[in-house]
Amino acid sequence: MNKKTVKILMLSAMGLFGAASLSSCDRVKEVVEDVAVPVPFDIKFSKDLESTFGTLPTNTYVRYPEISMDIDVDAKIKEKYPNLSVNNLKSVKLSALSIEYISSTLNILKLDAIKDAKLYVKAPNQPEVLAATVVGNTNPNVINFTPVDNVELINYFKSKQNSIILEVKSDKLTVDGLKFRVNPAFKVSVGL
Repeated sequence: MNKKTVKILMLSAMGLFGAASLSSCDRVKEVVEDVAVPVPFDIKFSKDLESTFGTLPTNTYVRYPEISMDIDVDAKIKEKYPNLSVNNLKSVKLSALSIEYISSTLNILKLDAIKDAKLYVKAPNQPEVLAATVVGNTNPNVINFTPVDNVELINYFKSKQNSIILEVKSDKLTVDGLKFRVNPAFKVSVGL
């Protein structure tokens, strides 16, 4: 093999290597761009709670004590995307919320005693925020709340110390020990 042929082969190999490198760089760039764009996904929770609960026939809302939820969004993110964490949160919005009746101690109180309700979300160092409402409930077994549009909850779920507060209107006088299940669902976006 003469020097000219060796030179041509080396230049060809370098050209092929360079083209392959550029193609690989483009693929890496595409992957990085895909991860950098926030990825939305749903997180659903369910928590059973027990409380002494009473309703008064009134035209104003009665406020109930704070209920600890301790929703660990970080763990849910890591289940779906092991390399990401709560530090990669871009958005958290409530997409649905229901409260289900399980039982009551005296069999007096069911959820139809609650006609209208407001649900607030609270977290350490954050003001409480109105996240969902219900108007005109008549269902004794399930209350389906309507999320308040465009309420950003990202700062309420950076730690797992979060809670809800209920304000309720009723047309009945009842007091009972109530066991119920809270089912929130969130639209979460994560990205680099």
